[in-house]
Amino acid sequence: MDGERGIRGQSLVEFALTLSLLMLIFFGVFDLGRAFHAYIVITNAAREGAYYGAMHPSDSSGIVARVISEAQGSGIALSAANVSVSSSSISGTPICVTVSYDFTLLSAFLLGGRTIRLQSCAEMVVY
Repeated sequence: MDGERGIRGQSLVEFALTLSLLMLIFFGVFDLGRAFHAYIVITNAAREGAYYGAMHPSDSSGIVARVISEAQGSGIALSAANVSVSSSSISGTPICVTVSYDFTLLSAFLLGGRTIRLQSCAEMVVY
């Protein structure tokens, strides 16, 4: 009977060790999916801003507003501080809209509060 309790105790210890490793992997995969989603959102927002800027190169506030509105409803909160526009406003020259976002990892609670800076730039030719 004493040997049976030892086997159950050993199984419990093995389960605890395996579960902690599996949870760490799960949080890593979950964070990777969230980061990929955030990158797609800021890439689409930069592309939308560059498209608007190609038609209205001198309307910087309109470009920023277009970028912010593209990201609304996605769970990614952008502000004017996240967007930078570089253009010469001359037809035939490129306009570059850069969107940056500080992504907070959920697994940061385990690793000590980390953020990753995601950045995407879209470039189009001014009409």
